[in-house]
Amino acid sequence: MRPVARRLLHVAPVNDLTGILATCGLTAGLALCSACSPSPSPTSPAGGSASSAPTGATAKMPPGPKLVGALTTNAGDPWTAGGVVYLEDAPKQPGVALSAEIDVRNKVFTPNIGVVTTSGTVTFGNKDALTHHVFSPDIPAWDTGYLQKNDTASRRFDAPGAFALLCNIHPEMVGYVLVVPSTYFGRVGSDGKYVIPGLPSGTYRATAWVPRLPSVTQSVTIPSRGSTTANFVVPPAAPPQ
Repeated sequence: MRPVARRLLHVAPVNDLTGILATCGLTAGLALCSACSPSPSPTSPAGGSASSAPTGATAKMPPGPKLVGALTTNAGDPWTAGGVVYLEDAPKQPGVALSAEIDVRNKVFTPNIGVVTTSGTVTFGNKDALTHHVFSPDIPAWDTGYLQKNDTASRRFDAPGAFALLCNIHPEMVGYVLVVPSTYFGRVGSDGKYVIPGLPSGTYRATAWVPRLPSVTQSVTIPSRGSTTANFVVPPAAPPQ
């Protein structure tokens, strides 16, 4: 099995803290200058995963027009089981939504739904001490192999569609990869609401996808500024044959 590379973090002894602060021009308090603090993690560009935060997230939204709305059940209750709303025929932004990570934590796919655009790559990781073996019934002859703790495996997805994720060892585990044809999408929050910010003006087909149920599509026209609302009713499951 390929060994997993590990990076060691050097932590200064407590006795060296005064010297570190003096080097940075600080003599008291808990503040750290940029030379002492870790570099910030890179942020996603506008669209794609940057626009996929559920309602109520603190991430700054890209400027420009946005599509907002909510998913409800036939009874009018908020849809709480997650999902994604995306534009089918909007232009693709270069370099956006081309990668996603889905980790297994406590026998749960995290996030439960990974989203990439066509030709995007999903990396599957195992953060558990348990061994996992991820596969998809929607992708013949593919699996990750046995993933020990901190192992990863990747796959490129060239065609749009939804792909269920299962584990050969733990049948209770279920997750999804959703491959969308554009780079504009928003995740459905626990309150049933979504936001897709930073949209180009035009008329598009907006699709609401939720696990294990038919998708719903409607036409939306995005003006050059402001918000456009598009609500969706999630259809009930088809009766068993």
